[in-house]
Amino acid sequence: MRLAASLLLLVLVLSQLGLGQGQGESLTVRVFDISGSPRGGVELRLSNSTFTRMFETTAQGVAEFRLIAPGVYNLSALVDGIVVAQTTISFPAQTRVNLTLHIQNIDLLIYDLDGRPASGVSIELKSENGPVIRRGSTDSNGKVSIRDLPFSNLSQVGPYRVLGRLGEVTVLNSTISVTPQVSEYSLTAEIIKVGITILDYRGGAVNATLKLSSESLNFSTSLAAGKTYNIPSSKVAGPYIIEASKRYSPQAPEILLFKETALLDRSQNLTYVLDLSDMVVVVRDDAGSAVRGLRVLIESEKLGVLGSSTTSTSGEATFSAIPFSEGRPGAGVYRITVYKDSFRLGVMDVNLVPGFEMVTVTVNRVETMLYIHTPRGQPLPNATITLLDPSTRRIYTATSDSEGRAALYLIPGAHHYSVTYMGVEVASGDVNATVPRILIQATKVDIEFRVRVSDWAGNVLRDAKVSIVWRGQELESVRQDDGSIQARVPVAGEVQVNIYLDDSLVERRLVWVSSPTLFETRLRGVLVGGRLVDIEAVSSTVAGVFLAISAASIFILWRHRASRVTVR
Repeated sequence: MRLAASLLLLVLVLSQLGLGQGQGESLTVRVFDISGSPRGGVELRLSNSTFTRMFETTAQGVAEFRLIAPGVYNLSALVDGIVVAQTTISFPAQTRVNLTLHIQNIDLLIYDLDGRPASGVSIELKSENGPVIRRGSTDSNGKVSIRDLPFSNLSQVGPYRVLGRLGEVTVLNSTISVTPQVSEYSLTAEIIKVGITILDYRGGAVNATLKLSSESLNFSTSLAAGKTYNIPSSKVAGPYIIEASKRYSPQAPEILLFKETALLDRSQNLTYVLDLSDMVVVVRDDAGSAVRGLRVLIESEKLGVLGSSTTSTSGEATFSAIPFSEGRPGAGVYRITVYKDSFRLGVMDVNLVPGFEMVTVTVNRVETMLYIHTPRGQPLPNATITLLDPSTRRIYTATSDSEGRAALYLIPGAHHYSVTYMGVEVASGDVNATVPRILIQATKVDIEFRVRVSDWAGNVLRDAKVSIVWRGQELESVRQDDGSIQARVPVAGEVQVNIYLDDSLVERRLVWVSSPTLFETRLRGVLVGGRLVDIEAVSSTVAGVFLAISAASIFILWRHRASRVTVR
């Protein structure tokens, strides 16, 4: 009896440990969507009152639960934590089970109030009874695709709230029920298409910055003129503020051209005609010639600085879409100022009205007297001076008179000058033509040139005759106290130096002179008795004297030694 009881107890224990019947089998589950396709990546849960095990289906939609004890289990599939399929199984009576998921893939088609696809709408779906949330954005066809939505008839789901937004404005608030029979839903959003065009008073398009903003909601958007955009209708956004502004140059502030409020409840293209026109400023000098390269600044008493431009070769500076002095928006009196660099050349106050969009501003030249002189302060006649205005690119040329004067009419401001004399540039630099008298020193004319001749020992040869020739002409020269010969070279260039002794040419050199120069040369020879003796002759004489002295010294020494020998 004891042995039978022990065997019965062992059987019961083995049964509880799952080592009895069914121990060699496993539970295989296959998962499908409603179209019958296997679904991988689905979370399965196998459980009873004392046991829970999770498994994620393979790419083939298969899950296998191994080493489970016989019994009754609840098998469920979960998406977003919601049970989308479930069944009760008895293991090992059932070892293979198929589950069909109660989920649907849907397409939402969003249209505007005119029935056209609405692109760029942010969509959010949220189940009213559970945590399911899906988000997306409509494409150019107004479509957004949503995957794996649990059916609405599930207790944890219910209907779905569909919210659509443009920016921060809700333009769609609708409810749908997801069922096995429907995969496409068409919804209409409070969206309209609006385009805005700005024209000048002649009907020409104006390139302006356009902005729409809602008075009641935090919504604003920038528009490009002539293009249409999706915006929330005024039913949800309230009245719109429409603004147009323009920046007339990168440095100038943006000018508000108009601002108004409008209700936009339907798609439309809005056109606004403003009192704007192109304005042309023509700059001429007091002789009637166009002036290029000058900066023109325009500003008005109401709108401030509208911008600046630079005159073309025809002297014109064009400003596009400038407001008239009266009208919408109305600029008041304009002030036009013409500058060359930072120097103000002219100012004019005008009223810009239709038919008078071209304004001529005259800048006065100033008579400038240029005085050209040598380094010693003497007038330099017959010198040609050329001036270049770097702003206007004008070139002026004049020749100095006997007093070294050259008169020119110049536009005030900086000029670069170059002075040529006898075909050589003798001066260059910059002048500011704002004063009536300008002094220019020609540094490469009347150049002091001195020649000093010495012998081999450095003795100055005052009797040497020096001839200085420039361009084939012998220059007048004067002997200085230091023994040098001084001449003045008319203009920088090469001179020929000829040196004579006793009317014989002993040296000839070519020297380039462009600044005060002392040219020193040593002749081959030594001054002896007032005459230049060749260095070879001097060397021979010195050697002969040295040999004679040496011979005499040897003879005296010999006689002295001979007399001492005789006395002994």
